[in-house]
Amino acid sequence: MNIRRLMCTLLASFTVLGCTISSAGAAEVPDETIVWLEDMEWVDLPIVEYWDINPMPLTTDSIDKSISKYSIGYVTHSIDLNANDMVTFNCSYSPLSASIDFGVIASNGRFYYINVKEGSINQTIRISQSGSYSVAIRNNSSQTVRVVGFVNY
Repeated sequence: MNIRRLMCTLLASFTVLGCTISSAGAAEVPDETIVWLEDMEWVDLPIVEYWDINPMPLTTDSIDKSISKYSIGYVTHSIDLNANDMVTFNCSYSPLSASIDFGVIASNGRFYYINVKEGSINQTIRISQSGSYSVAIRNNSSQTVRVVGFVNY
């Protein structure tokens, strides 16, 4: 009878310990899918003509685009974003070997981007400064790339 009680106590202790350890581990995992705009790489691009177009409302866009080699494909024209607004990319592309930059272009022509080389992205950009932005994808490879997925902004 004492062995049975001991076994029940040990099993109950291990169960409580197991639940505690997995909960603590989950709380410590940082959300690595959000990147602040000022922490991103950027490059200056020529200011494009369409900044005078009326801004689009915030929404979710589906993407199914082919982007020519060494070029930029625009997902949106101009959207007004406030500080702390987010742009989320959840996309895949092929060929998987291509190097693709997903990002936003500020009204001053600066392209803030996340470089991806493994065929998919699930990443969020948090906007630091209110303004007009364009969501864009840049193909850095020597072949046409097809991108499919969704962008929330």
